[in-house]
Amino acid sequence: MLQAMRFLKRLLGGRFGGRDDSAPRLDESEIAFLICVEANRLEPQARLLCESIRTFGGRYRQAPILAVSPRPHLAPGPAARAHLEELGVTCVVEPLNETGSPYGPINRIVAGAWAETFSSRPYLVVLDTDTVFTGEPGFVRADAGVRPVDVKGSASSGAGDPLDVYWARMCELGGLDLSRLPRLATTIDKVRIRASYNGGFTVVRRDLGILQRTREIFFASFNENLRPSAGKELDVLASTGFVGLDASEWWGASQAALSIAIGSRTSDVHVYDERYNIPLHSLVHSLVHNLTAPGRSWPMDPGWAPILLHYHYLAEVEYQAQLRQVLTRIGCSSDVLAWIEDRLPLFNGTQAPEDLKEWHAVGKASPSNPRSRTPPRTRTGASG
Repeated sequence: MLQAMRFLKRLLGGRFGGRDDSAPRLDESEIAFLICVEANRLEPQARLLCESIRTFGGRYRQAPILAVSPRPHLAPGPAARAHLEELGVTCVVEPLNETGSPYGPINRIVAGAWAETFSSRPYLVVLDTDTVFTGEPGFVRADAGVRPVDVKGSASSGAGDPLDVYWARMCELGGLDLSRLPRLATTIDKVRIRASYNGGFTVVRRDLGILQRTREIFFASFNENLRPSAGKELDVLASTGFVGLDASEWWGASQAALSIAIGSRTSDVHVYDERYNIPLHSLVHSLVHNLTAPGRSWPMDPGWAPILLHYHYLAEVEYQAQLRQVLTRIGCSSDVLAWIEDRLPLFNGTQAPEDLKEWHAVGKASPSNPRSRTPPRTRTGASG
């Protein structure tokens, strides 16, 4: 009963904008950051993220950072590795993902499970590489810390939702009754769903084995070929470009496995407020539907400033104008704007995926370019 009351208190505080400032904080000595990096668009993303931790991380700015490359043949080159090591980052190359699957979030799943056994720190802060800190975080003392997914996507709104069958089977694989998943609202389209947490920002207490349990649940579903978006012919646009039809059918599976793993291990879950994991790509002007349409708003309490941004592909040269606009609109300070501007050249000197350039250039549906079609053929992806 006490655990349930603690969960409800944390859930309500996160959902309705309650401040995290009064909750007990983790000490710097208790956490380690975990990211994935490969020799692709993740290289400049990793450098930006790690520099932001060292600059804006406040009490956590000197905490260890583990940068894992789970596919050795895609490990960063010497120059990229040297840049990270100059920031005190521990670069790890291990053959953790040998699936051959194009579904990139497998990297985060296997890296998380590995880090739970490798790290000596009591807590892990798991971050998507395409995130950046712009203010000092306050990591709350809880078994797990999360943000809800941004849009419904592959989540379930409950009984009667076609995706509820998928979630029921995932819960069976995780040994969790489906009814034990709490309800929450997505951050962008405000749909009430069974708890589905964004994989791009998660804080876990390491000794609970949540990330190892995530791996077990996901690979049990992988062995059953249990795809949440099977047959939907989506091509998700992620920070590394379009992921392809095969990977898109899996999109959301890693977050389902994580959410169920958390539910199977604890009810002490803190839902972070809207300063964290702000989905910038969902707030810019619509490049497909209407070039003059205003972007979505992102309301925050008076006096608040953004802490963690999830920019996805917006740092690429083709999207930097939109990035600047949305950074200003959500209330980033002039110092933060200048700091990010100084580092955008990290992305200018490296090659963006051709399909990402093509989609930006077309900006509307085209019979000769199916990847530029409007949804449901194309969907901008969250953390997968």
